[in-house]
Order: sequence, then C-alpha cells, then structure tokens
Amino acid sequence: MEMVSTAKMKKMQGRLEMTKPYELKVNEILANLVNSGVTVSEDPHFREVDDPARVLVLQITGNRGLCGSFNTNIIENTMNFKKKNADEQKDTQIYCVGKKAIGFYNFAQIPLFKSMINPEDKLSFEDAAAIGNELRNLFLSGEFHEIWISYTKVKTSSSQKPALTRLLPILLEEEEIKDMYPGAQLEFYFEPNPTRIFAYLIQLYLKVKLYTCFLESSFSEQFARRVAMKNASDASSDMIRELTITYNRARQAKITKEISEIVGGAAALK
Repeated sequence: MEMVSTAKMKKMQGRLEMTKPYELKVNEILANLVNSGVTVSEDPHFREVDDPARVLVLQITGNRGLCGSFNTNIIENTMNFKKKNADEQKDTQIYCVGKKAIGFYNFAQIPLFKSMINPEDKLSFEDAAAIGNELRNLFLSGEFHEIWISYTKVKTSSSQKPALTRLLPILLEEEEIKDMYPGAQLEFYFEPNPTRIFAYLIQLYLKVKLYTCFLESSFSEQFARRVAMKNASDASSDMIRELTITYNRARQAKITKEISEIVGGAAALK
C-alpha cells in the first residue's frame, strides 16, 4: 500500500503543480482589474453582513482510513470552529465531502446540510465548478452569510496542516492585492470593459480556488497514507526481528536442555 500511495501522491502532486500557476495568474488578473479602477465593494461576492448568523462549512476529508490522523484532524478543526460559532450565536451547517467524515457525523448524530463521496483522484475541474456554483448560489441568495472551506492545506511537499479558509464573501483587499502582485502596478487596457471581465473572473476565481483545495486535500491524504504505511511496515519488520530472536533463543534453550539430558543419562549408565 505504501507503493500505491506513493504513486497516487506523485500523480496528485503533478496536478497540483500544474494548477498553481493558473491560480496565481487568475489572482494577478484580478489585481490588474482592481488597479484599473474596479471597486470590489460593489460586487455581491464581496458583500459582508454586519452580524452573520448562518455559516456553511465545506469540509473535505477522505473516503478511507489507514492514513493516520488525517481525517480526524480535519473533523476536529471543523468541530472547534462550529463550537466557536455556537458561542457567538451563529448557526453553522456542514457540507460534508468524504465517507469517513459522513460516518463520524452519522454516528455522533450530528445533522449535515449535505454530503457527498469524495471523488479523490477522479476529480475534474467540472466537478469543482459544479460545487462552486452551488456554494455561490447559496451565498448570493442569502441562505448563508459566510461560506468556509475546511481542508488540509499543503504548506510544502512534506508539510500539510488542517486549515479553515473563507470562500465567501471574498477577502480581497485592494491595497493588499496590489502589493502581492507587482504586475498589477502596470497599466492594462481591457475590452469590452473591466467591470464585465471582473464579474466573469470572480466566478472563475471561486472555481479555481475550490479545485485547488480539493487537490491539496487529496495530495495530503495520500502523503499521510504513505507515511502511515511506511511506519506500519517498519513496525512489522521490527516485530518480525524481535520474534525471530525470541524463537531462536527458545529453540536453542530446548536443544541445550535435550543435550544435557542425553549426557546426564549416558553418565548414569556408566
């Protein structure tokens, strides 16, 4: 299983590396649009409610176990966030992705807003886009005031940690994005006009962000499974070695005892 997990991890890593430049470029174009004079506060995707009362969390876990504390850490992070919101009188609903988390919430009798199986390595951009459109409609209709994603974020290829990031309303400060992307300081001409392009690009931004979160979660799961299987293999090798030594000692002791009995019997016959 370690070899299988390694192969799947490499596959997800390749997809993630191909997606990252695309995500950065979408963000950079958004920065250029902001720099051209588009006011983000006028767009409904950026509109914040003064006292948000209904929150939706899209939680991404795996379908299977044997991956250490990967699923447990995400569930624990989500439940802590739900408890914190409850203390602030906020109703938090969970949109659960992944069999392991669904099983946990069913066992704990915690109601879910919606649930689905994680497509894992079969995930396509169209799948992420469909979920993104659904979440976007839930936000724009006013059914939920905030939408968050609970997943495992890839910090480096060997370091991943559970994270909660807000998807909607979008956190995109105009001054911050100008500092983040130096290319946004250049002057661009947009056709037909920056506002129409911005409205289209916001939807693409949400889909790409969601797609990246799914890829990061799948990569992290395979990495955790690979580590867990390696630890299990190492532990089994140590156990086999210890049991072999114990067996050989018991066998040697038995042979020595039999030889001593034979020698003692022979001496008694003389």
